[in-house]
Amino acid sequence: MGERRGPSLLELAGIGVVSALCIGAGVGIGYWVDTSARTGAGATFIGLGLGCGAALAVTYRRIKRYL
Repeated sequence: MGERRGPSLLELAGIGVVSALCIGAGVGIGYWVDTSARTGAGATFIGLGLGCGAALAVTYRRIKRYL
């Protein structure tokens, strides 16, 4: 059997950047909706959840070849 190699440091850094962008975009859009509609923090938390879900999906998709 061949030896498996893990992801490179550059690939891990890329996953981190993409994850941060997903979460930041979700929170930012949710905050914008909250301030535009003058509501509580509901949309911000929904955006946070969606951003985290997107970050998990991207991370899984990029590392599944190493599992």
